[in-house]
Amino acid sequence: MIQDSKADENSRSETRHRPHHGPLEVIVGEQGVESAIRLFKRLILRDGVLRDLKRRAHFEKPGDRRRRKARESVRRRRKQRLKAIARGQQVD
Repeated sequence: MIQDSKADENSRSETRHRPHHGPLEVIVGEQGVESAIRLFKRLILRDGVLRDLKRRAHFEKPGDRRRRKARESVRRRRKQRLKAIARGQQVD
């Protein structure tokens, strides 16, 4: 959902804090529609909406789904460990 906000003309295109599964909103500010569209695309990529759409385009067998979820969790844990090491925190 893209809204045109004339009240706040000095602000750039920005997003509101939203619940994790709530609708995406981009407020069009002084920067114009083009920057709002770029921001919207960035939000879509960050939320993983396109990845979910591609994954749901075809049926996924339950075994394949388990293997994919296991790979994703390993990747997520590895990323958390690397971030903790970069911050200098204790790693489990």
